Amino acid sequence: MASLPELSEWTAGIYQLEVSDPLEGGVSGIDNLPLKQLANRTKFLKDAVDNLAPFDASAQDSLWAALKFSLEQAGLANHGVKVLRQQAQQEGALTITNRGVVSGCTISKSVTATRNLHIAAGICFAKGRRFAVSAGNNVASVPSNLTGSAQTVYAYLAATAGIYQLAVTAVGEALPANAIKIYKVIIPAGSTDGTDPNLTSVTLTDTRRMEPMFPMALDNAPIFSAVLNLLNANDFRLSFDLVSAVGAPCSLDAVLVTSRATNGFTVQLASAADDVVIRWRASKLNN
Repeated sequence: MASLPELSEWTAGIYQLEVSDPLEGGVSGIDNLPLKQLANRTKFLKDAVDNLAPFDASAQDSLWAALKFSLEQAGLANHGVKVLRQQAQQEGALTITNRGVVSGCTISKSVTATRNLHIAAGICFAKGRRFAVSAGNNVASVPSNLTGSAQTVYAYLAATAGIYQLAVTAVGEALPANAIKIYKVIIPAGSTDGTDPNLTSVTLTDTRRMEPMFPMALDNAPIFSAVLNLLNANDFRLSFDLVSAVGAPCSLDAVLVTSRATNGFTVQLASAADDVVIRWRASKLNN
């Protein structure tokens, strides 16, 4: 961590951070300007104290008092910048994914192949458009669980060369970034090819996000919740900057704030676009 440069000079006034100032660190950043000015004053006073004659006790006491005051002011300024950055003006980025199933794509257990799954024909959506999903038998397998406790994996649709097909995560593996999750699969302890070849003890839970009218209407629009450093009230101001979107037009009018709390907020996407990246800023200058 670098230190601010200090000049031995008395700065006439200390800059006041304004509401419109951006959050910007670094040597020339606006956040550090008041601290640099106070640091300059502190160095000026210290140099003056160091240059005092030993017998000039009264003047030395006065300068030490001024130095102490300057240090206290620097501490207050540093605290003020910290509050401004961490609470009064917070910012970040979020990505809203918009994927699911229009129709079909149900899965079932195979009785002809060990630990395999079938999938029914259907239509899924991602990247702002629809994709056909072909029916298939024994197209994905459920992993064995060699641990002593139940494990959860996920059945999902994954695109290969633009064609969406069924796949299942391994035990302990997260969903791939571009997956469309359709089922939660709970595998009990000790469920293997030998003990449970037809997945009799395995539970399939439907988690499909169904949007029959996509892209004309969304019954279950995607949401995203962002976390804030704790504020004392939820009346903060939110501003957004749309960075990018995939597959369909998207404007800031499609980003709707559905709830605010002292520790976060939730937005909903009213668009067919996918992978919508948004930068946000929460401002509450009377915190």
